[in-house]
Amino acid sequence: MCTPEHNKAIIDVPSLDALTEHGVKDACLAIGVFDGVHTGHQLLIKKLLAMSHKHHCTPAALTFFPHPREVITPEKPPPLLVPPFKKIELLHHYGIKAVVTIPFSREFAAQSPEEFIKNCLHSSQVNIRGICVGSKWRFGAGGAGDSSVLHNFADKGHFDFEAVDELVIGDSIVSSTSIRRAISSGLLAGAGEMLGRPYSICGIVEKGYHVAGPELAHPTANLKTAYGVLPPDGVYAASAIVEGRHYPAAVNIGISPTYNRAEDKNKRFEVHIIGFDHDLYGAAIEVELLQYLREERCFLNSAMLKTQITKDIEEIKQIIINYKHK
Repeated sequence: MCTPEHNKAIIDVPSLDALTEHGVKDACLAIGVFDGVHTGHQLLIKKLLAMSHKHHCTPAALTFFPHPREVITPEKPPPLLVPPFKKIELLHHYGIKAVVTIPFSREFAAQSPEEFIKNCLHSSQVNIRGICVGSKWRFGAGGAGDSSVLHNFADKGHFDFEAVDELVIGDSIVSSTSIRRAISSGLLAGAGEMLGRPYSICGIVEKGYHVAGPELAHPTANLKTAYGVLPPDGVYAASAIVEGRHYPAAVNIGISPTYNRAEDKNKRFEVHIIGFDHDLYGAAIEVELLQYLREERCFLNSAMLKTQITKDIEEIKQIIINYKHK
């Protein structure tokens, strides 16, 4: 799923009070940014689901958009691992039944921890039965609020509270930052391990140079991406998800040096979906990047490139087969 239209059945509201419009009167909350909904987030959600089951209430997530660092340090905003609608879809996939998305602004960031609690965690219509956060999560102006502040709030409100320790895989703490770093370094397997699934990029298919089909006999979909982190340039084995179906795919990330267009040196994300011949212009697709294959090369002519693409596709087919049997 790579379009917001698929999320119509998922509850996404801007405040706790708005949950009542969907029949939610008692809830346990997981609070955080949840970019990527990685395995650390999934552990937090698992704790929340147990708490919600104990209290017979709705497991909900309270999150924020845009990313707080985009507002607080706009000169160096973090690239989001997934689009906002994909984050909501993933939260739902891992068990969250309702999402409260708070608009994040400079005014919001200036709130004291007490003001944050008053404005975001108090509701006259929804009973909060429990709260789960990461043990290192901070809130309020200057990050003055921490789990001990929330623990005191929970004690006064007579509801459950749990601060969940960070998840460690190998020698690394799982975080959205460490996943971004792994992807940028081309460490897709490591990123996938931290995510608990293959790293994927969503985008809209736009028109390209129209040479891959006529000249190369391997038409490509040129993906316009607004979110996600690109790995190093090169050719990758991938799986393209189109209307819920998975297809093996070859991905080229780079500037297509064989055609060396001086007027266009922008990095391109080109996807050849193996065994798929339908028109995709304007369609939203998701591409799971599975394995690096080779560097991007400049060939003397299109015939040589065509021969190499044929070899790449055969290798990718085998990679996909092996990947499915892991």
